[in-house]
Formats: sequence, C-alpha cells, structure tokens
Amino acid sequence: MSKKTFVAAALLAVALSGCSSATQTGGGSSTQAPSQSAAQSAAPAAEVKPLTIDDVVGQGWLAGTAKPQFPAGTPGKTDVVASAPIVPGHGGTSVAIAVRNNTSSPVQSVEVTAAAKDAGGKIVASGRSQVMSPEVIPAGGIALGYVYFAPNTTIAADSKLSFTVASKPVSGKPYNQDLKVDQASLSGENIVGQATNTSKATLKSPYPVVVTCFDEKGGLLDSQMNFGSPDADLAPGESVTFQTGLYGKSCPSFLVGVSGHMSLS
Repeated sequence: MSKKTFVAAALLAVALSGCSSATQTGGGSSTQAPSQSAAQSAAPAAEVKPLTIDDVVGQGWLAGTAKPQFPAGTPGKTDVVASAPIVPGHGGTSVAIAVRNNTSSPVQSVEVTAAAKDAGGKIVASGRSQVMSPEVIPAGGIALGYVYFAPNTTIAADSKLSFTVASKPVSGKPYNQDLKVDQASLSGENIVGQATNTSKATLKSPYPVVVTCFDEKGGLLDSQMNFGSPDADLAPGESVTFQTGLYGKSCPSFLVGVSGHMSLS
C-alpha cells in the first residue's frame, strides 16, 4: 500500500467509525442545544484538567522547542481550541490547528472538517484534517495537525472557519500507535530527528511525521506532514528517522509528532 493510499484509507475509516462530534466556529462551541428533557436528564460533564504542552512532551508523544499555551476548550467535548491564520496557496491551502480532548477518557481517530465562509456566512470551501499528532489524545490532552483545502477552492485570508470534530473512544489496542520522539531539532532548513516504537507490537509503515511551527509568541503558523524512514516494519524498540524541509517558511519554534499503525491480521 502506498503512503498516499494509506492516508486516504485511514481517513475513510475515521469518517465511517467516528462516534462523537462537535462543531465550533473559531474556538467556541456551536453545537445544537439539547431538548429540555435531555438537558434535565444529562449529567454534568466531568471536570478534566487541561494538560500543558510540557505534560504532552513529558510523555514523549511530541518533541521540539515550542511552548504554546492553548485555551481549555469546551467541557465534555473534543474541539478545536486554536487555528493558524489563513494563507491561501496555489497548490492548496493548509491551516494548522490544535485540538483538545476535554472528555474524561482518551480518544482516537480524530478527524476535523472545516467550512470556510465569506462575510455573508456563505460556505465557499470545505477542508479536512490529515493526520493528527498524537493519534491517541489523553483526557485533557492536545493534538496538532492541519486541515487541507484542495487547489482552486475559493478561500481568502479573511474567510471565517467553522470546525466540526469527530472522534471515538479508545477501546482495546488502538490501530494507530504513537511513537516516542527521542530527538527533534533544526538543521539548516530542515527539522530532523528520531522516533522509537515503545509499544509491545510490531508497527507497520508508513510513519507519518507531523511538524507544526509556531511564532515567537506561541501562536500557530503552519503544519505539514512527511514520513519517517525506513519504510518497513518496526519491531518494539526500533526507531525511524525523519527530515522535513521548511522551504523558506518561518518557523521560530516547532513541535513534532510521529505515529505508525498495527497490523489488522
């Protein structure tokens, strides 16, 4: 299976299996209000302590130089808490995002859909996330990634984005597994490093590498995906290396996450 086919298949599986969703405009919730009877019977969302980037980096699922501080988000929801400015591109437009899991349990298979609207509220483009990192988000945790709008879509720098987040709870061994990022550093115009399979299972390629750049104040700038090497099975304790070019883009600080997947057999 090619890398492009794997990513497309993974996205399709997420779309079919996602069992919870929330919609936000910017960072706020705009979910439909429950009926009066449902509201009366619904238990209040359990309080979840928002994890910091230091917490996530300490667990090994992200590594780098950035120290962003993200909003707490909506209690009981997995939602987008930050997004980068829109910079339309001829080859498609990517918008970096941060997603927080404010439920009381870990979630996986996170997919974000973004609707771009003009000043009158008309939807002019629709984009979707690729790979979020880490793939498994603990309660209170943060994942980084981007939504991608295909070439020739009508999106402007002042378009307003409305996000819908779908996810499912972790049950058993997650199909997608996060690698521990041992090293991540800037070398010339590249982010380079190494990540290790700390699970007890042999993982399958490809190994998506998500590099997210931040400005001097910790604001999101850009996020892109590459792949680690070698393109082969990864036994427990084995590692992949990676190199992702910045291609002249500003990246004062960054965070990197790497993942793989288990065999279905």
